Amino acid sequence: MAIMFTAVLLASAIIGVQGGHILNTQEEGTGPITASLNTETLKEGNNVVVDDAAIATQGQAGGPRTVKEFSRDEEFSMFALSWEGKKDVAAFVRAQKDDGSWSDWYDAEPIDATDHQPRSGTELVFVEPTKKIQVSTSGVDLLGDAPAPEVDPASIKAVFIDGKADEGKIALAADSTDATGMPRVISRSEWGADESIRCAEPDYDDETNAITIHHTAGSNNYTEAEAAGIVRGIYQYHAQTLGWCDVGYHSLVDKYGNIYEGHSGGLNKPVQGVHAGGFNSNTWAISFLGNYDEAPATQAMIDAAGNLAGWRAKVGDFDPKGSDVHYSEGTPYTRFAYGQEVTLPNIFAHRDVGDTACPGQNVYDRMDEIRNIASNKYHSINSTGGSQPSNHNASNNNSSKSNDGAGKSQSNALQSLVNSSSQGGQTANLGSLAAFAVSAFLAKGGNSQLSSNGNSQVLGGIKLGDIPSILNGMTKLTGGNATLDKILKLASTLAPILGNSRGPAQQVRPISEKNSDVTVAPYDNGVIVSSPEAGTHALWGAIGDAWAEQGFDAGPLGLPLNEEYQEGGLARVDFQGGYITHNAETQETQIHANEAENSAPVVHTEE
Repeated sequence: MAIMFTAVLLASAIIGVQGGHILNTQEEGTGPITASLNTETLKEGNNVVVDDAAIATQGQAGGPRTVKEFSRDEEFSMFALSWEGKKDVAAFVRAQKDDGSWSDWYDAEPIDATDHQPRSGTELVFVEPTKKIQVSTSGVDLLGDAPAPEVDPASIKAVFIDGKADEGKIALAADSTDATGMPRVISRSEWGADESIRCAEPDYDDETNAITIHHTAGSNNYTEAEAAGIVRGIYQYHAQTLGWCDVGYHSLVDKYGNIYEGHSGGLNKPVQGVHAGGFNSNTWAISFLGNYDEAPATQAMIDAAGNLAGWRAKVGDFDPKGSDVHYSEGTPYTRFAYGQEVTLPNIFAHRDVGDTACPGQNVYDRMDEIRNIASNKYHSINSTGGSQPSNHNASNNNSSKSNDGAGKSQSNALQSLVNSSSQGGQTANLGSLAAFAVSAFLAKGGNSQLSSNGNSQVLGGIKLGDIPSILNGMTKLTGGNATLDKILKLASTLAPILGNSRGPAQQVRPISEKNSDVTVAPYDNGVIVSSPEAGTHALWGAIGDAWAEQGFDAGPLGLPLNEEYQEGGLARVDFQGGYITHNAETQETQIHANEAENSAPVVHTEE
């Protein structure tokens, strides 16, 4: 295998972040999977009297109440009401379970629409698979004997959708990354978007300068397979039933931490969505699947949203912890009048601008946590050589540290580790991943000569497999640890590639200012490394071994920001300080480090 170490200009690692191309997450997927969609008028449902104490919590008087009941031959899992024009309708829905009992009542909030679309409705509610539901409404004349202005139930459509969770499989989305620091995203093709139902091309704003956090509606009791079905159902409902032509949200995140591409047009482009009435322009939506008014938000979903928001803030060049002035577009979906000046956090909640509880109190209480995660992500990307953010109307108190001299200091660190181990020093006491691996490599007779490439160095022959199974003196992660949970989940997803575990996940000493904490977990065919700044990612194969040669965490690249993906016929992984590419045909692996400039490449060859 030939390994070529090439120095490049600082801007090289910002491919896709500041470039002009549209970011397409993935070319291949499961094939289109069209959600089933059926409708009846609300009038067609049976009138049923229920005596449920929960009715009183819906703003209605207690005691027996008439509701609409629908029974269908085909199972469905999502439900909504839809109507033409503007109607004042409040609705709650519950589903019958397999044992004949009923679920809780789910609030079907009115959905934010636009003044350009004649059709509106409620949010699409995930009720879990069922064949029977009951709908409790206010403002609708179910019995036909109310005076005006009660709404005629014949003018309201009951919408039954099933996302076909059993069809298709969601593949690992590591290949979807096409920009430095971008988290893994399940692309439209991977979750089975039927592009034939998309009826218009995207509208683009001049920029994206804020992110809006949402939740959807209904039960949180869904599986990962059902989550993809919910995304397909939302697409079908938004695009066809409401006439929006596409998903209103730019991205969606499930409780497992999976991220789904929403609206078409490019995740790195200022596509205008339909998600926050009065504030759709120049904003970018992240929507959590489920209702988080009562259910707790999982750490996996908070982390995923924060990392996605940090990447998107980098693309848009705005501070995740800053604020900016926006001007309301009016519409009935916001409390701010047309043209009113509103100062909002750059990552704000839907309820900050709309008459809604979205994204639920349990997410709203963690908005600062999302902003902090986003800020860490933003600055980890920025440290690879991108420009500082423009402040807009907010001050930036989180400017990133300069990288001047970083390459030199990290190269010296690698040389120091080699010298110490060669002379019998207690290198492992330094406690870094590189120290343990270099010590083990040299102890078995490995080459101690470093090749120079400008201010960066390479230790030829060392591999990921030289990471010891047990890192003596280091802390082992135990059950209940959030980082361990992420590592185990990623290891399960990548099991066919990584193989079996060779040792426990252990915390090591950070050797660079880029990371405040580093955890490593060795596997038969690779390694998983994690830090709050870089996230949790796996390395394997030629790219993993090239990362080992440049010094593991001590090298100028730092830690990985994603898993291996394809770009221009090459496999690629992005790092905090550059990127590595591998050509499967020529077996050439190139290390592109940001810190070293204007130096000639050095080629190393090994058998």
